[in-house]
Amino acid sequence: MVSERDTMSDEYILDDVIETFSDEDTLLSDIQNNPVKWLLSLAIIVPGMAYTMANEPSYASAMTTWGLSDNLDWILAIFVTGQLFIAPLSCYLLARTGNVAPGLFIAMGGSAILVANPLEIAEFSEAIGWPFAIFCVALSVPMLIVLKSKKKLLDPGKERLVWCTLLSTAILVYTIAAIVPSSGVALADFSCEDDTGSLLSEVDVLSGASDACTALTYRYAPILGMVGAIGWAWPKGKKIIDDLSDDFLDGLKD
Repeated sequence: MVSERDTMSDEYILDDVIETFSDEDTLLSDIQNNPVKWLLSLAIIVPGMAYTMANEPSYASAMTTWGLSDNLDWILAIFVTGQLFIAPLSCYLLARTGNVAPGLFIAMGGSAILVANPLEIAEFSEAIGWPFAIFCVALSVPMLIVLKSKKKLLDPGKERLVWCTLLSTAILVYTIAAIVPSSGVALADFSCEDDTGSLLSEVDVLSGASDACTALTYRYAPILGMVGAIGWAWPKGKKIIDDLSDDFLDGLKD
């Protein structure tokens, strides 16, 4: 049973996250102190967000709609599918230089772009097979290292708590966007007698509308594994992450 004290503590934590994240003075101060890093962060995230919001069927059609040559569709591919690399590596590199806020922004924005465009990850998973799942897991490690290094990056207090909560959320979203579908295809490769339709099974990542085989019901297991990894990197946040993962899993089942 969850005690009243735990419930109140969780409510206060959520209030702190909302208050700090929406603190305009803190955010504007960081932007003014690091304008180049923030411009770089926006340049990395905005194209992918624009494509996602445009709801175009392909990169080429999006470029045509925007009055640009469809031969430049590879640029959008970099800023959408490329978030698989960009989000974790930029987060790590920016954090290493003390720019934790822009790094967090890219981690959250890049993960959101990936989860909103599942077809690209599904196609890579189908083309490469089970090694791609291992590759995606490896790419999540830089963000876990950044989370583990929180004491070196931020002073104790509300700001560190909020930063850890948001980065942990970004890692979970990245897991859903990349590791879950690639793991599903890996399971199909190893366990399905007939892998026909495995790509289609993974395109709709959030609903899991169809399965290529029974083994694919275990494709969400990496979320639990990532919760454990986040708990290792941030022991004090274990309760928060458990609640977040429960919400994610409930959403995936709906």
